[in-house]
Amino acid sequence: MVTAALAFLVLVAAPAASYQQALAGAPPPVVSVERGAPSCAAGCMSAIEAVTYASYLGTKAGVAGIFEMPVVEVGQQNGMFYLNSETDYRDRNCLTVAMTPRAMNDLVGTTDLADIRERLRSRRVIVNGIARQVRINFLNDGRPTGKYYYQIHVRVGDAGRVRIVG
Repeated sequence: MVTAALAFLVLVAAPAASYQQALAGAPPPVVSVERGAPSCAAGCMSAIEAVTYASYLGTKAGVAGIFEMPVVEVGQQNGMFYLNSETDYRDRNCLTVAMTPRAMNDLVGTTDLADIRERLRSRRVIVNGIARQVRINFLNDGRPTGKYYYQIHVRVGDAGRVRIVG
């Protein structure tokens, strides 16, 4: 029973390319870190993999890893900046990097949304963090309606965990 649970955890936490390696007991793929910034080798997870694994875990846990994703859209709400892997942030396949203003300023040198969009949209980023399922409540006059949906977020408070690669 314990072996089955461990195998499941390995499958949920490991990127797709390393399933066979993980099950065979082989070492995980190499993921390098250059001056503290994440860098991808064979071990990075795509946005779809991160969303899939985090959705399996629900709100109970998150998926720790290094994620590579395109920045398709950029948004801002309640002081946070959001980098989305899909045009519609509500898309079930969207991975969202939620960044504090300080982290965003350290990454791109500004907190102006138009400048951030210009600098990051259509680029690729690599993020070191934990992908977690976050409940988003629908509001009416500032009060929850009882309706909700889930997004998958990687929260970033330190720009050193993000690298712009393309």
